Amino acid sequence: MYYIDTNILMNAVMLGILGIAGLLLIVTLVGAWRGARGRVMSYLYMLTAIFGTFAAITVVLGARGSLSRDRPWHFFLDMKYQGKYTAQGPSQYFADGRSSRLPPEGTIPFDGTAHSADAGYHTVPHADFLQADRRYYFGIANPDAKEMKDGVEVPIKPKWENGQLVGEGYYVNHIPPTAVERAGGWDALFRRGQIQFNRHCAVCHGTSGRGGAGDAAYGIVGAYGLSVPPANTLTAAIQAQPDGQLFHVITHGVRQMPGYGHQIKDVLDRWAIVAYLRVLQYAYGNERVDNK
Repeated sequence: MYYIDTNILMNAVMLGILGIAGLLLIVTLVGAWRGARGRVMSYLYMLTAIFGTFAAITVVLGARGSLSRDRPWHFFLDMKYQGKYTAQGPSQYFADGRSSRLPPEGTIPFDGTAHSADAGYHTVPHADFLQADRRYYFGIANPDAKEMKDGVEVPIKPKWENGQLVGEGYYVNHIPPTAVERAGGWDALFRRGQIQFNRHCAVCHGTSGRGGAGDAAYGIVGAYGLSVPPANTLTAAIQAQPDGQLFHVITHGVRQMPGYGHQIKDVLDRWAIVAYLRVLQYAYGNERVDNK
């Protein structure tokens, strides 16, 4: 069917029906001229009327694929004609005749599209739209804190002394206070994180966060060998990573792990997962390590 021109096919079908209509008309006229009567003639009259009506409609509307400069006939308008600009549509208002406009030069976003803003009423600037707080929205403390390793630019790690963080690198060391405040406190943030972790992360890493594969798997993916063995998120090395780095991994992924930023759209949910992961690591009993 993919190699058949649909216009040619449908026009051939219509020609066949028109041919049948012409044949029925001839037979009906011959029968009427000879004075035939009965049920057969009744069927001939009915079929001739049906096919004749179809032939008349075809003559008026034209064949499939035919071109016309006339405006199409719309018997049911539905939502076809609305008083609005469409993509790539013309406009008599602007001098260049285009309805699609570019933002004025130097324009920067400053507000959001909440329901009140959609109606043209702005109360306060929408912080989520601008995402100016890079510590909360991106987990980044110092965007310029990068170094070259093996010819590749990588983020600088935080500084550790005696098992304690003493300075920030590229990522924030700890969950931003904004996340705790928006969640309604640490307890609410932990509970939220448990729900999101079990919903998005447990399928690979298990509810305990240990990952693994085969008989040692704690998640469904590893148990059935559906991918490479998911990482054990309770290891000392992962525990030593700053909170911002964990947030970045959840958002963008790392190695074989895909990013979940498109799926876990709420930034607060991602920070909540980081908080709950710290609970799992603490419960597992890892000691803090010096990860210089």
